[in-house]
Amino acid sequence: MKKKHYLYLVLVLILSVFSIYWFSDEPFQSKKHSTLLIKNGKIYTSNPKQPWAEAMLIKDEKISFIGSSKEALKVSNNVSETINLNGKLVLPGLIDSHTHPGLVALFADVNPIPEGSIKEKLEWLKSFNKENPDLPYIIAGTWFWEDFDKNGPHKRDLDAIVNDKPVILVEDWGHSIWVNSKALEMMGVNKSTKDPVANLSFFYRDKNGEPTGWIKEFAAFPFLKKLLKINKEDLEFVLEFFLNYLSSNGVTTLFDGGNFNFDNDVYEALNKLDKEGKLHHTYEASYHVFLPEHINIAIDELKKLKKKYQSDNLNFNTIKIHFDGIKEIRTAAVSKVYNDDLHNKGNILVAEDVLTNFIEELHKEKIDLHVHTVGDFAIKTALNAYERATEKFGKLNTKLTLSHLEIMDPKDIDRMKKLNVVANFTPHWHGDPAPFLDDVLGERNKHIMKAQPLIDNQTIVTFSSDITSPAEYNRSNPFLGMQVAHNRQDIEGGKTAPIMEPLSERLDLKDLIKGYTINGAKQLKLQNKLGSLEKGKNADFIILDHNIFNSDRYDIHNAKIKYTFKNGNRVFIRNFKANVNEKLIEWLY
Repeated sequence: MKKKHYLYLVLVLILSVFSIYWFSDEPFQSKKHSTLLIKNGKIYTSNPKQPWAEAMLIKDEKISFIGSSKEALKVSNNVSETINLNGKLVLPGLIDSHTHPGLVALFADVNPIPEGSIKEKLEWLKSFNKENPDLPYIIAGTWFWEDFDKNGPHKRDLDAIVNDKPVILVEDWGHSIWVNSKALEMMGVNKSTKDPVANLSFFYRDKNGEPTGWIKEFAAFPFLKKLLKINKEDLEFVLEFFLNYLSSNGVTTLFDGGNFNFDNDVYEALNKLDKEGKLHHTYEASYHVFLPEHINIAIDELKKLKKKYQSDNLNFNTIKIHFDGIKEIRTAAVSKVYNDDLHNKGNILVAEDVLTNFIEELHKEKIDLHVHTVGDFAIKTALNAYERATEKFGKLNTKLTLSHLEIMDPKDIDRMKKLNVVANFTPHWHGDPAPFLDDVLGERNKHIMKAQPLIDNQTIVTFSSDITSPAEYNRSNPFLGMQVAHNRQDIEGGKTAPIMEPLSERLDLKDLIKGYTINGAKQLKLQNKLGSLEKGKNADFIILDHNIFNSDRYDIHNAKIKYTFKNGNRVFIRNFKANVNEKLIEWLY
């Protein structure tokens, strides 16, 4: 009898848990509120004129009152719902001002290579090919550039394993690929093939001019577009998953930093999600310039995308340029040669004159510009072009944002402020000392990714995740980025994690929140609508489970969002179902 009684109790418990899960609200199902009062909280507004409040009244998707709980009760007649915060922290909805939901979805089809040595990765390729003989091609990732010398990987190692179908292996940073001879043949790439941009987007070659199979930056993308087959249902599924993850971490607005030549695939899916009521963000899209010839068609292409896909939450106001590469593979445009490659300074996509003329055209069309600039030469050239256009036209209609800013000439700090250029950083990168880059950069490696001088100079500084792969989706959590930038240490290792010099770059938490809120809105020219909690603005806000201002500096990344509100409507609730789903996803990954 005791055994039967025990089994009965276990069954009841399982059924109870299942019932709680089954009948819980869907975490991401939008719930509309005609009027909503939140009170008795600690509301951090990102408004310097009223930094803190206790209560907020939302009516018709806007903030109609913000102030004390006592005053709120006087103006809150006929409220349809009230939330008693009981001292919990409220922040404005967070803004990820440079990320790539489309690439996350597209790269979901990249087969994951287990961690290990290059020998182990090649063994994996051999097994994978044997187990999947009918695949028309193999695309997998990732491998690490630092496992090779400056000459990089070679096609012969892949040819020895797979020589009858294209093999494309994506490098960890996503800025180069390693391919076999069959892939080069499929692309039509040979000794006489012209490189799109020397020392930036190009086919690495041996001393005889033969392509080695290492393709840097985006020289191969026109060919990959023809090869890769996009499954619309899978694309929509991963897009929705990633966007929901952003909502669950407090992101209500984002800037899409580009999808290479997959714009139509991505924006068609986003337009569909929006029309189905599943896009819970202000989504600022872009047209992506990553090869020189794109400059001449960029404005027309942006207009086409806008006409075809713009919807209630999906907007097209910006062109993104991949102006240089990355320091890791020596494609970032630097003013002094790389220490281990004395004939190489990287390169920029187009000359300064071309960029200047392009900015002038953008000014006439009232289109904004977001530019990937890692190296100091790229930064300086972009500022020169913007300055020249400003001297010609005065204040420009084009807002310029420079992203990454990893190696920067201190002389350009004042120019950023003078020209009102936005500085965009990716803070979850700001905790890796990367000692392997000492041989590449020398002393420069101790002075990279410095946001504090720009903050001190009152430049508009914004923060973002720049996530491109589902393998790193969890690093899109803004609170993870805040902790890394606050400590200049990655979260792995906690207090004992290596510190990325200099310590003066340990950013203040309020500056980080400013970069994720009102400054992000300024970058997108939305500061009159969102970015801070003020009367008349959109009611985009989040409620946290605890006050991060009182948290241990190594516990910020553990902050959980209880509710996310977009335009006064709840778009995420952390209930039992949300917690179970989150644990399942963590387990699967």
